[in-house]
Amino acid sequence: MVTAEDIRAWINGDIYANLLSAVVGKLKLRVNFDPVPDVVLQLDANKFNLAKLEPAALVAVAQDVDLVCCYIAEKLKLLSGVPDEQEGKSPEDEDDVVIETHAFYQNFLDLYLIELYFLSFDSNALDGYLKSIRIPGAKKYSSQLKMIYKAIAE
Repeated sequence: MVTAEDIRAWINGDIYANLLSAVVGKLKLRVNFDPVPDVVLQLDANKFNLAKLEPAALVAVAQDVDLVCCYIAEKLKLLSGVPDEQEGKSPEDEDDVVIETHAFYQNFLDLYLIELYFLSFDSNALDGYLKSIRIPGAKKYSSQLKMIYKAIAE
């Protein structure tokens, strides 16, 4: 079972640190380099446990910097400007307004790496993982991720 301490050790390790540095440099992303709060690390640990993965399983994916950069760039491009799907939102409700966009925590790559792991090694398990972490419209989201991966893998 993965714990918050396991996640802390993973994101402070050389492989993750090198990947983070490369991704931030290539994609010009803002990252908060303050210590990641324990509650955020525990959320990642929960996702690893639901994926039935250990951080060490992501090493092969994390070492392919170009693949990770392309995947993140394409995913951010796909999701930018798309409003979050909300249950129960009425047409009469006011539109959401973004007040401020914060920098990513250092651990933000974990979720991308888990998705890339499934896309690279077990794409059939991706749907189950996305449902287990309660992604709204998991099937639609899964098909979008598979399209992104197919486009960048070619």
